[in-house]
Amino acid sequence: MVKSRRDRKRTPKIEAVRVSFPEEHGLPWLTMLLDAYYLADRGIALEISKRLRSGQHLACKKGCSSCCITHTTIPVYPLEVVGIYWFVIEKLSGPEREKIKRQLSAYKAGKGCPFLTDGACGIHPVRPLACRHFNVFNKPCSPGEDPFFTRRQDVLTPNERYKERALAAMLPFHGIKKPSEKRRLAKAGALNSMVKNLQEIDWLNLARRMDGEIMPKTKT
Repeated sequence: MVKSRRDRKRTPKIEAVRVSFPEEHGLPWLTMLLDAYYLADRGIALEISKRLRSGQHLACKKGCSSCCITHTTIPVYPLEVVGIYWFVIEKLSGPEREKIKRQLSAYKAGKGCPFLTDGACGIHPVRPLACRHFNVFNKPCSPGEDPFFTRRQDVLTPNERYKERALAAMLPFHGIKKPSEKRRLAKAGALNSMVKNLQEIDWLNLARRMDGEIMPKTKT
């Protein structure tokens, strides 16, 4: 996650904050995922700070959900899917849980993100890397607009060094643990062949698990 603060010169400063859960101690894969997100968030914070110092301003904010609706290809890595399952089953509660369960049960491939509720992300702590990296500057998106195509200059360009480090942090989930091998495979895009489209995943299966099936522990 990234948060902003202002220093004594009133210049916005963006800092990454690592998300944590008490369950990490018993779920090594969860630590991998949250470490990966923290690395990505550090790169995102760095690039956002550069834009702010140049006089631009971040248009994205809570309640602005155009990309969640208009984007029909949101890539997710296998470990991210596991994280979403876990978060929805184990951490959501109350009306939010019931609303997301209904949306997952009725979800049709190609529609907007099923985790969007009342204009906000229902899985924000574990939202995918693709969502974390998509930041728009200067003016909010118009209805139906994908600024990547209409005004590419206003869309954040990911910091490749931090992005590769984030992907390397996920590789132990696939049995790759040697640091040099992790770096090499991350740079080569080894995980790209495993990417799924969030809008094409069978989310009905997750909705059924929310009704009581226990989330299995993933071995590493």
